[in-house]
Amino acid sequence: MRFLAEQKPSSEVVAKLAELFLTQAVREYVDHLPFGASGWLRGLTDPAVTKALSIIHSRYAEDLDVESLAREAGVSRTVLGEKFAELIGEPPMRYCARWRMRMAANMLRDGKQNASNVAYSVGFNSEAAFTRAFKREYGVPPATWRRQFEEDAKSRGEAQRIGLPKQLVRHAMAKDGTRLAYSVMGEGPPLVKAANWLNHLEHDWKSPVWKHWLHEFTRGHTLIRYDERANGLSDWDTPEISFDAFVDDLECVVETTGLESFDLLAISQGAAVAIAYAVRHPEKVRRLLILGGYSAGWAARGDPGEIARREALLKLTEVGWGSDHPTYRQVFTSLYIPEGTPEQIKWWNEMQRVSCSPENAVKLQRALSLIDVRDLLPKVTVPTLIFHSRDDQVVPFTAGEYLAQHIPGATFIPIDGENHLLLEKEPGWHEFVKHARQFLKSEGEGSDAVIAEAKTAEQNEVCTSSDGAKIAWSSVGDGFPMAMPAVWFHQVEKDFAAPTWSHWMEEALRGRRLIRSDMRGVGLSDPDPQRWDFESLLEDFIAVVDDAELETFDIFGMSHGVLVAIAFAARFPERVRRMVLVGGYAEGFGVRADPEEIQRRETLLNLGRGYAPSDRVSFARMLGALYWPDASNEMMDWFVDRLGTISVLSEQLQDVFRTIDLRPLLAKIEAPTLIMHSRGDRIIPPSCSETLAAQIRKSELVMIDSENHIPLEHDKGWPAARAALRTFLKAQERALADAR
Repeated sequence: MRFLAEQKPSSEVVAKLAELFLTQAVREYVDHLPFGASGWLRGLTDPAVTKALSIIHSRYAEDLDVESLAREAGVSRTVLGEKFAELIGEPPMRYCARWRMRMAANMLRDGKQNASNVAYSVGFNSEAAFTRAFKREYGVPPATWRRQFEEDAKSRGEAQRIGLPKQLVRHAMAKDGTRLAYSVMGEGPPLVKAANWLNHLEHDWKSPVWKHWLHEFTRGHTLIRYDERANGLSDWDTPEISFDAFVDDLECVVETTGLESFDLLAISQGAAVAIAYAVRHPEKVRRLLILGGYSAGWAARGDPGEIARREALLKLTEVGWGSDHPTYRQVFTSLYIPEGTPEQIKWWNEMQRVSCSPENAVKLQRALSLIDVRDLLPKVTVPTLIFHSRDDQVVPFTAGEYLAQHIPGATFIPIDGENHLLLEKEPGWHEFVKHARQFLKSEGEGSDAVIAEAKTAEQNEVCTSSDGAKIAWSSVGDGFPMAMPAVWFHQVEKDFAAPTWSHWMEEALRGRRLIRSDMRGVGLSDPDPQRWDFESLLEDFIAVVDDAELETFDIFGMSHGVLVAIAFAARFPERVRRMVLVGGYAEGFGVRADPEEIQRRETLLNLGRGYAPSDRVSFARMLGALYWPDASNEMMDWFVDRLGTISVLSEQLQDVFRTIDLRPLLAKIEAPTLIMHSRGDRIIPPSCSETLAAQIRKSELVMIDSENHIPLEHDKGWPAARAALRTFLKAQERALADAR
C-alpha cells in the first residue's frame, strides 16, 4: 500500500499487483477462518464443496440434484451432503433454492422480464411452482414483490423531485464541553438515530449511500440525528473518546431537543449506545430498531484472527487515512459496501477523509473495539426489531443473532446481502423498509402490528362444558399454544380493546398461539348456567383446551384465573409446559383470615348491594379505584361499561373464592413457573404470591413496583413486568431448545 501511494506505479502494474494480493488475501482469509465458521468462503476450503458451489452459482437454471453435484465434484452423495452442510451451514439443495430466488429477485427488480420468463430463467417448468417457491422465500408472490419494489422506486423518485425536508443544524453541549452537531428534519412522531462512525450531517444530505435512508425516515417522522464526537460537524478536538461518552452524548441530544418519548434507530456500534440508553431510560424509548449491530466490540469478542485483522486495519489507518489518494480508504469501503456502485464507492472513500482525522479514526476504532454491553441485554424492556446482513464483512452475522437471543422478546430478521449498510437498489433494503415501517407505525395509525395481524386472523368458537354450558373461546396467532383461564372481566369480543390486558395479550402473542375464553355467565358464554362453582370453572377450561386440541401448552393465569391454572397444572402435569401467574393466590380471603381484609370485602359487598341497583356508575368507579388506583379517566370509563354487564356475578365470585384453598396442590406442579405481583396490590395481598413461590418447586417470584392489581401499559411498573415476562419465556425457549 505504501508502494502504491508513494511510487505511483502505472495502472498495468497496479492491476497485476491487485490480482496477486487479492488471491493471496482470499487464501489467507480462508486458511484462518475460525473453527465452526460457515458460508461460501468457508466452503472454498474443500475441493468438492468448491466445485458444487461453482455449479450452483453458474448453472442454477438447470435441474440440479445432490447426486449430479456429487458426481461432478468427484465424491459420493453422502460425503458432499455432509461436507456442504458442515461448511456452508445448510444442505446443497436448500442453498441452491435460495440462490435461485436471489437471482429471480434480481431479474424482477431489473424489470426486463415478466414473472413467467423469470420462472423459466431460474429453472422452473411452471410459473405456479415458481410463485410458490418465491413466496416461501420472500413472503409475497413475484408480481406483488415487483409491484412493491416499483412503488417504492416511484415514491423515492417523487421524493427526489420534491427534495428532502429542510434540515436545521444546531449544536448541543456535552458534559465535558464537547460541541455536538445535530439536525432536526421532517414532521411526525420523533425518531432519533444514534450516531455511528463516519457520519457527517452535511455530506450525508447529498450522499448516494445515505439519501434513501433520509427519505425513508423523514416520511411521517421527525428525524433527529447527530454527528458523533470527533466526527463530522461535531468537535474533533475532544477530551474523551469512549463508550460512556457516546452514551452521554445521546442523552445530551435528547435532553437538548426536549423529547419525552421517541423511537430509536441504531446502526452498527450505534446499537450498543442505544441499548445502554434504553436501559437507562426505558420510559423514553418507545421502540428500538437495529441494523448491523453488536453488543461486544472486536477486542471484547476476543477472536485472535479478527483481532489480527483489525490491528492491521488500524496500522493502515495510521499510514494512509488522510492521503489524497483513496487507496487506503478503499479497503474500508470494500468492507462496508462491497456491492456499492462506482458512485457510492467514490463517495464513501471521500466521506471517510472529510468526516474524521487519521488520529481520531484510530481512537474511534480503539474505543469501539472495547464496547461490551452483553450484561445489559436482558435488561432491555422496549420492543426491539433487529436486522443483520447474512454476509456482513464488518460485524459478524452471529453478533446480530446474539443480540436477538439475549434481548427479551426481540425479533430478528436476517437480510440477504453483504453490505454492512443497506444500499438503495439491493433487495434487502426493500425487505428492511417493509418490516421497519410496520414496526414503527405510530399509535395514531392503528394498533400495534402484532395486535393488528392477530385481530384479522382471530377465530371465535363455542364448546360445551361437562354440564352442558356453552363456553365461548378464541384462538389468535401462530406458534406454541398459550392458554389463559377466564377472568371475570374477560370478553373475547372486546379484549383487544381492553386497557387492562391488551398489552399483556400482545406479549403473549409474540411467536405464540393465544387461546382465551369468556367465563360462564359472561360475554358470549352461556348467560345463565345451571352451576356456578370452582369445579365448573375448571371443567370449562378443560373443555376449551380440549376443543382447541391442545395436548401440551403454556398457561397464562391472571388474578382468580391463577386458581384454575393451579388446579389444572396439578391435575394434568404432563400437559403443562410452563406457567405465568400474575396477581394470583391459592387460598381465599376467608382462609387467609385477615380481619381487615374480610371487613373490606364485606363492605364492598354491602356497597354493591346498595349502590348497584340505583347508581352502578358510582359503585364501579369505587371498585375500579381499588383494582387500578393509577387508572386514567378513559380506563375508568371502560371499567364502568364492562362492570355494567357482569356485576351480577360479584357475590357469586366472592362466595366461590372466599373459602377455596389450593395450597395442597402446589407441590404437585412440575412446570417452570413465573410469578408476578404488584407490591401495592389492594385486591390480592402480595404475600399470596410469596406463598405460591415458596411451594411451587420450579418457580421464580418477581415483585412489581405498582399499586395496580394488574399493571397497566402506562404504569411505571409495566416495563419491569414486561421485561420479566420476556426474559422468562426467552430463557425457557432456550432451555427447551437445548434439551431437544
